[in-house]
Amino acid sequence: MNQEIILRTKIRPPVPRAGGLHRARLTERLDRARSSGRITLVHAPAGFGKTTLLSQWARQSADPVAWYSLDETDNDLIKFWRYVSQSVYAAVSPGSADRLTPLLRAYPNVSIGGILDALLSGLEEAESPLAVVLDDYQVIADPFIHDSLSYFIDRLPDPVHLVVASRSELPLSTSKWNARGQRHLLTAKQLSFTPEEAREFCLQAAGLTLTDDRIGQLMDWTEGWAASLQLISVSLSEHPNPDVFFDRGRGTNRDLMQYLLDEVFERLPERLRGFLLRTSVLSRFDAEACDAMTDSKDGLRTLDELQRRNLFLTPLDDSGAWFRYHHLFGQFLQDYVRQHEPGLWPDLHRQAAVHLSGRGMPDDAVEHALAAGDHDLAVRLLERHVESVLRRGELATLLRWMQSVPRDAMTHSLATLHAFLLIVTGQIEPAERELARLEREAAEEASGEALRELQSGLFFVKVNWAFASGRYEQWYAYAEQLPGMLPENPIFYHFNYNSNEPFVRRTLFGLRGVQNVETEQIAKRITGIMEAHGWGNALFTLYIIQSLSEGYYEWNRLEDSEALVRRVEPIARRQRIAGLYVPNRLTAARIQWALGQKEAAWAILNEAIEEMRGAGEDEAQWLRPLRAFAAYLHVREGDPARADKELSGLELQPGKISLLRMTEYMALARLLGARRKEKDALRLLDPLRQKSGADGSLIGLVEISALQALLEAQRGHRAAALRHLGEALALSEASGYIRTYLDEGESMQSLLQQYRDLRVKQPSPGEPEAAAPSVGYVERVLAAFPQKEPPASRSARLQEPLSAKERAVLLEAVRGAVNREIAERLHLTEGTVKVYLSRIYAKLGVSTRVQALRRAEELRLFEAD
Repeated sequence: MNQEIILRTKIRPPVPRAGGLHRARLTERLDRARSSGRITLVHAPAGFGKTTLLSQWARQSADPVAWYSLDETDNDLIKFWRYVSQSVYAAVSPGSADRLTPLLRAYPNVSIGGILDALLSGLEEAESPLAVVLDDYQVIADPFIHDSLSYFIDRLPDPVHLVVASRSELPLSTSKWNARGQRHLLTAKQLSFTPEEAREFCLQAAGLTLTDDRIGQLMDWTEGWAASLQLISVSLSEHPNPDVFFDRGRGTNRDLMQYLLDEVFERLPERLRGFLLRTSVLSRFDAEACDAMTDSKDGLRTLDELQRRNLFLTPLDDSGAWFRYHHLFGQFLQDYVRQHEPGLWPDLHRQAAVHLSGRGMPDDAVEHALAAGDHDLAVRLLERHVESVLRRGELATLLRWMQSVPRDAMTHSLATLHAFLLIVTGQIEPAERELARLEREAAEEASGEALRELQSGLFFVKVNWAFASGRYEQWYAYAEQLPGMLPENPIFYHFNYNSNEPFVRRTLFGLRGVQNVETEQIAKRITGIMEAHGWGNALFTLYIIQSLSEGYYEWNRLEDSEALVRRVEPIARRQRIAGLYVPNRLTAARIQWALGQKEAAWAILNEAIEEMRGAGEDEAQWLRPLRAFAAYLHVREGDPARADKELSGLELQPGKISLLRMTEYMALARLLGARRKEKDALRLLDPLRQKSGADGSLIGLVEISALQALLEAQRGHRAAALRHLGEALALSEASGYIRTYLDEGESMQSLLQQYRDLRVKQPSPGEPEAAAPSVGYVERVLAAFPQKEPPASRSARLQEPLSAKERAVLLEAVRGAVNREIAERLHLTEGTVKVYLSRIYAKLGVSTRVQALRRAEELRLFEAD
């Protein structure tokens, strides 16, 4: 068994004890709260029966209940929401793929707000009311989790109700939900047993029929506290004379609990006491784990005996294989070990770490190794396990583990990864201190493989530091002093920077669409250095190249863009990196479409769709932007029916916009515009624009503003159209955007001309001069549009017609062949092909291949071909 065991036991409600007291008055209260509110808070100290009550309620519910049992290790924003998401999917759609996991892996390149929007959008699809239970929330101390939970509650769709059980009040304000009548509360007062419930409990738990006086005495002692009632029932069932027990007259404070625990424990057989103490360090266990901890084969029999004795054993699954101790009892056992056998405490944790590691539960194994203080073991486990945790995106967990290990005990590889994680999480100063120490250690390291591996890790981490800090010159100086080729670091070489975006320029890695001459030069220099040291095919390098190719496309440098696309494509395809492959194929399709090669564009797109269809459920999310782009092309071709067919299967919800699905919602807005539903399209774009602004996405703001301008113009709102266009141009000028406007065709060209003419007459129409785009920039964008010419015959437009061989060379170029391929197909040398192309350019009056292809299309040179 493996980590899935942990998942199952954390996202399923514990199994109520057979014959346990059913507390109808409380389950009915929970039912009423579920039907009339957004959130129910169950607040009471330990031992008041919160988990027992909620597990009974969850298991008898006719509607699905998602469950998440929390512990201290869940103080990781991504881990927390991964478990919430998986519990929800397990409840509403067992066996289906969890669509949130790929987004969680992308954090922090994806904002937590965007991730939660995607989860909330999925909850909208629930066919029946859903309750989500968070049990033991008091263990959560991470303020980012508290903030994200507040965001989540604010946006819960109507069919979803959240139940939070905690020993303390939530560390986030609930007054607004209370004021709206959407918050319900269960406290210790409501959870306390009534006299009748206490009577029934003692009868069921211990077979004791007690008089009213005895029940009254119990209520005076316990005040209805469930845990003390259970301990009393256990003690009474074993006591030779119950009357003597009652005559002792215990007080009403928590000393009673300690007394009862001591009494129950001391009266157990030594064999059971030893079993309980040796297994007390485990947060969950089965018979095999118990056998390993006790060095025996009696685990299964002993667990059965503990259940019969009603000794605070909580079943965690329906098969009765996995258990945990009640928190109070487990804490008592652990305190007992530390007090009476302190030397045993680290040994037990070390034993648990070794056992759990061998069973494929490395997360728990690392926790136990750290609890044992065995840092060498912890480091060995971390080295084996760190890559899988990194893939899950649980950076906070990794940082906590690493910061629990003394720096002197860490290997160079772990210390380097620690520095990288600090950079990724925005902790630049601590990262710089760690990097400085690593550089000193590298200087002291003798030459050899260990030094090369350390240099390789530093090479990668420091370039990420340069990206984060902007201090590129320092990295250039460092990298250029490194000798020759560096080995491929197994983690860093294949670190993936994109788990969800259809274009790399939309990611944080791609600077959210910001581009200029400086970023171009930085990208080219970095990739050159990476290639010089043998890291040319590292994902880091390839993502830079892909981002640069997308930037060249935006600048309308189609030849440069296509050259980089061709560089990345075979590696992205071979390594099956969807985050690189999909942006690469979409960029390739856009280039072909821009060149007028519509069939080639469709061929590229359809091949990519088929490729991702066969990639498995984990990559199914990538089909959505591909199909959305297909819908976009159908709209461009004037076929809204086919566009609608593509989008209909994407389950878009205009009322629940998610920035993570921007490509899809933009395609939907275009379709609505094509159907003259401009108002609906604009209503869709407004929240998308707000989210893009909050996310700092330049590319999103520009694309949305440009589309808003076209839609306003289409419905005759010229002033609004020019205002939106001015906003788009002002935002995009510094980055030199061209194709965002050029791809919109004649409607955008006309609108740009109107905007230019207005700017000439009125320098800053309705906007501050500093915020207005320059007329020169508007002119540059307009100059990129194909110039309209009066109809004329082909021969009249060409002063000198193309020869048959020139036409053949140009036709191959139109079909997308490079010089080498043209030479092979026409039995020429590459040099001869270049000569022919020079003649063709001269006759067409152009200077580049892209211009030649566009000119050939304008002249319709190959209509008959």
